[in-house]
Amino acid sequence: MLEFQEQNCQLTLEEGLKIYYDAFEDQESILKGDTLPEFIFGHDCTHVIFGLGLSLKEESILDTFTIYGCKNSFKIIFRATGQLFKSKELLNLYKKLISENGFMGLLKLVYLSRKSKKIAKMKTKLMKKKWSYFVPKSYLSLKISDLRGEYGISILTKEELGL
Repeated sequence: MLEFQEQNCQLTLEEGLKIYYDAFEDQESILKGDTLPEFIFGHDCTHVIFGLGLSLKEESILDTFTIYGCKNSFKIIFRATGQLFKSKELLNLYKKLISENGFMGLLKLVYLSRKSKKIAKMKTKLMKKKWSYFVPKSYLSLKISDLRGEYGISILTKEELGL
C-alpha cells in the first residue's frame, strides 16, 4: 500500500502525487509526452484523492469513483472517449491492456471488481460535494486528509479493495 492510501494521510496532494509517480517510475510510461497533460493530471489526482494504486482492479474501481464522485462526469467520459482517438499514447495504452489481458480478461476484471465498485459507488453518495476532476493548482499544497474531509471522501479499506 502507498502512503496516500491511508484515509487520514497527512501528505499534501503534491506529495501524494510524487509517491504515485514514483510507484511506477521503473515502468515504461505509456503516457510520457502525451498531449493531454491536464486530462492525465486530473486522472492522476483522482488516484491519490480516492486512495487507489496502480493495479488494473484499482483502475476499474477508480472509474466508479470518477463517474459518481466527480463533477461533470459524463463530460469527462465524453472528453476521454474523444481524446482516445486523438491521443496516440492513450490508444497505445488501451491496445497494450487488451493485448496483455485480452478483451474478455478486462471484462472479467470489471466483473470481479463489482463488489468493490458497489462500495465505491455507495461512498460517493455519502460525499459532501463532488470532486473536481480538473484540480485547481492551489490544491497541491493542501493536505490529502483535509481535502478528503472537505469533500467527505472515504477511501476503500484493504478489505473493501479485496487485497
